[in-house]
Order: sequence, then C-alpha cells, then structure tokens
Amino acid sequence: MSLRAIQFALIGLLVAVAGWQWQRDLGLRADYAAEGATRAKLAADLAQARAETAGLKQDLAELRTQLERTRALRAEAEADNRKQTAEFVARTKDWQAALRGWEDAVKARDARLNALQEREKLILTKLTEAVRHAEEATARAEEMRKRMEEKK
Repeated sequence: MSLRAIQFALIGLLVAVAGWQWQRDLGLRADYAAEGATRAKLAADLAQARAETAGLKQDLAELRTQLERTRALRAEAEADNRKQTAEFVARTKDWQAALRGWEDAVKARDARLNALQEREKLILTKLTEAVRHAEEATARAEEMRKRMEEKK
C-alpha cells in the first residue's frame, strides 16, 4: 500500500467520520431546537403559572382582608346582639315590674270600689230605714191629725 492509498483511506475515513459527525450534529441540532421550543413553552407556562400564582396570592390576600372584615363585623354584631339582649331583658323586667304595679293598683282600686259599694249599700239601707221611719212618722202624724180633728 502506498502512501497515497493510505492518505486516501485516511481522507475517506476522515470524510466518513465528518459525515457521521455532521449527521449526528443535525440530529442534535434538531433535538436542541425541539428542546429550545419545549424550553420556551415551559418558560411561557412557568411565567403564566407565576402570573396566576400572583393573582391567586392577591385573591388570597383580598379573601383574608374580607375574612378579617367579616370577623370584625360578626364580633360587632354579636356585641350589639348581646347589648340588645341585655336591654330587652332590662325592659322586660321593667315592664314586669310596671305590670305588677298596675296589677296591684287595679287590686287596690277594686278593693276601694268594693268598700265603696259596701258603704253605698249601708247608706242605702240606712236611707231606706230612714224613709220607712219617716213614712211611719208621717202615718202616725196623719193619724194624730185625724184624731185631733175628730176631737175638735
């Protein structure tokens, strides 16, 4: 084998290795381009997920604010409810006391009315008796007058 043949063989081998590397590089470039597109898509998805996360964090912060506001309103409403309940209980006790006072006043009035009716009956009895005595006295006086006239 001559040097030229060895050189051609080496050149052929070199061309074959270069072709093989070129073929392999084309595949790697295609893979790299595909990976780049995948990376870009994943980067876009990540950016979108981060934006959604930021929005969700903001929503969560708003919900927490609303929850705190709601808790404060609930506490205020419960305090107001307790206050109104206490006022209602106090008013009810006052009304019960006033009602007892009215009941006592009505009982006292009824007792006074009964006493007045008894006095009225007593007075009416006395008046009836006085009228009867007056009629008897008038009848006796009339009899006396008649006797006196007869004697004359």
